[in-house]
Amino acid sequence: MRIGLIGCGNIGVNAHIPAVKANEGMTIVAAADPTPARLEAAAEAVGLGASDLYADWCDLLAREDVEAVIVATPQRYRPEIVIAAANAGKHVLAEKPLALTPADARAMIDAARANGVTLGTVHNYHYMPVYQDIKAVLDSGEVGAPEVAVMNYLGVEDRPGTAAYIPRWRHSAADAGGGVLTDMLHIVYLANWFMGGPPVSVSAFVDRRLDGDGDVEDIALVRYRYPNGHAFVNMAWGMGPGGLEIGGTKGRIVMETRDHGTHPFVPAERIDVVSTEGVRSWSPAEASAYGMTGILGNFRDAVANRTETVASGDDGLRVLDAVLGAYVAGA
Repeated sequence: MRIGLIGCGNIGVNAHIPAVKANEGMTIVAAADPTPARLEAAAEAVGLGASDLYADWCDLLAREDVEAVIVATPQRYRPEIVIAAANAGKHVLAEKPLALTPADARAMIDAARANGVTLGTVHNYHYMPVYQDIKAVLDSGEVGAPEVAVMNYLGVEDRPGTAAYIPRWRHSAADAGGGVLTDMLHIVYLANWFMGGPPVSVSAFVDRRLDGDGDVEDIALVRYRYPNGHAFVNMAWGMGPGGLEIGGTKGRIVMETRDHGTHPFVPAERIDVVSTEGVRSWSPAEASAYGMTGILGNFRDAVANRTETVASGDDGLRVLDAVLGAYVAGA
């Protein structure tokens, strides 16, 4: 698979490029970014020549040898790029969230379907071993049906973007759509995964409590209701506690993190399972590149086998809808 990388910020260069390199049968042959310094960083990381670098992503899409693109731009720009890529017959792996609005996300999904190309969403936490372990316990029935998930991610690191672009773009509603909940919507799709589907309703408290620039929230306390249970997704930039607990009809699962911090910014040190069968504990394996290696391999295989990616465009839309629902509830 010959891939074009559109968006050469920290995630594009430091996550997607190593993940592509770690997978057989895929290679990056071109890169696009309006910032010369970021193009140079991508070129150095991949080994691209000047003729494979583009300031305008439209020129990259015009290359017939590019079979697929990774779209790692800020979400404000993704819909136009993804729709153009689909119309050019390119398969697309798009960063999360897909767009700023559900209508734009739906247009992206429709364009991919109309052109017969794959559209995958980067929900890479599916490939973190600690969450795969938790999902395996739930699927086994060891703790029964999940009823309540408490997911504390209150110490999210507020990592800036690249200095060559706009380091604080995630603090702008016009560019990012939201703050910490949008930035870490990974926890929303994990809640859906653990609870067996998208939520049916939401209530939320959303606020901005820290001094600094921007017009987005830095704390979100959200309750999602599912047909058979609830998930409490508590998230903030700052120094709050982390950890995860799921109560089922026959037991519970507890994920403990180093110094009670927020995963994956600190490691998950232990999983405890308490059930009618007793108590067992283990240390989960570390994730390779935050699970990005797995998501790239899944995308490659889905294209080759004409199957759905682990997180399709429709999955991306459902998670975006749940996040925006929390903002509406908070308002």
